[in-house]
Amino acid sequence: MKRLQHDRLVFLPILLCGLFPAVASASGFMVLEQSPSRMGTAYAGTASIGDDPSTAWFNPAAMSQLEQAGLTVAGNLIMVDSRFHDRGSQALAGTALQQPLSGSEDRTDTPVPVPSVYYVQPLDGRWSFGFGLTAPFGLVSEYGDNWLGRYEATDSELRVINVNPSLAYRVNDSLSVGVGINYQWADVTLESQVDAFNACLGAGGSVAGCNAAHQGPANQAADSAAEISGNDRDILIDLSLHWRPGERTRVGAIWREGANYRLRGEADFDPSVSCAQDPFCSAALAAMAGRVSAGAALPDTFTVSASHALDERWELHADIAWTGWGSLRTIEIVNDASQLPVSVLELNYDDTMRYALGASMQQNESWTWRFGVAFDEAPQSAARYTTPRIPDADRIWATVGFNYSLRRNLSVDVGYAHLFVDDSNIDSNSQGHQLTGEFESSVDILGVQGTWHF
Repeated sequence: MKRLQHDRLVFLPILLCGLFPAVASASGFMVLEQSPSRMGTAYAGTASIGDDPSTAWFNPAAMSQLEQAGLTVAGNLIMVDSRFHDRGSQALAGTALQQPLSGSEDRTDTPVPVPSVYYVQPLDGRWSFGFGLTAPFGLVSEYGDNWLGRYEATDSELRVINVNPSLAYRVNDSLSVGVGINYQWADVTLESQVDAFNACLGAGGSVAGCNAAHQGPANQAADSAAEISGNDRDILIDLSLHWRPGERTRVGAIWREGANYRLRGEADFDPSVSCAQDPFCSAALAAMAGRVSAGAALPDTFTVSASHALDERWELHADIAWTGWGSLRTIEIVNDASQLPVSVLELNYDDTMRYALGASMQQNESWTWRFGVAFDEAPQSAARYTTPRIPDADRIWATVGFNYSLRRNLSVDVGYAHLFVDDSNIDSNSQGHQLTGEFESSVDILGVQGTWHF
């Protein structure tokens, strides 16, 4: 029973860690889908192509390549299907009360729409102005309240909105530079279940008393509900360049600064009937309710792209992108009332690389076809750090797309991507319960955009 005594001391930090991982882990889910026109080449050539107003996001310096003002309105539908398969999850793992964790296997498959808007306006022969409204990070995952991982996550939602005015300056006929200012706003809502038995123990109740009050550990009927919400804002910069070393070759590069958030919000609990009637369980929830905060440093990114025309019809594209996920290795959770650290969450994220190759073929004046493949690394793959909110893993992209010109100044782009995602193992502990299994995931993305030049 020594392990149970120790669990009483660390219960509150463990519970709060179980509620907060999606703040950091959702930051690890970058929304690359900012333009269906670039999706067709698997986002190869993002910083080098510069042929529509979405370059205001991918490389503001390339706005100097656009001779007319233009407006692009885009929408992507991201369809993630992630299924959990249990591999022996245990309630109160490692204690004398260890037993199989109750609950069902589940999946999250909520479609997520991602809109974006871009506008580019040449100002004179050298300067161009651009504006982008994007959602560069985001997450939606939904599980049932009775699934095996309910003490780690049920519903999660992260929205990051980015407003990005930018300027491009043409240094000479081959070189342009760009700079942008980003006003970024993050909003997070996280939900999970609370084990009333463990809450009772954490507040000082006896094993016998907590067992009698809540009919044992991980009893779904006795679970309480938890919700944490928070938000913050930051102002960032981006720097870019675009170079044409030859008539057929274009090269681009862009660095984007990552936001440094101090997410502040509220922890709310909805106690079950048995928890409300138990002074220990209700006291535990009352002690955790109120203002909470957590720091999260989103990653910087740096992308280098190249495009080369083989002839009048075919063009090849390539991307190498670095993302500094190492900024999210730990998250410290602070109680706003006491200003004392509640716990330190070890994410163990590492920086990642993304490699993409693509091709475009102009069939005639109306039709352009696009193809691409990419390899995208996950920030970490260790089972102990995996969270159900984002069961991430390495993935390979396979994409196709096209552009159709309705008339000289109006066109439509369509892109489709299928992501082959490696299985993600999980062996994590929340509220004393060990969730052990694997997630089998796949992703399909469909994007449509309209562009008007005037």
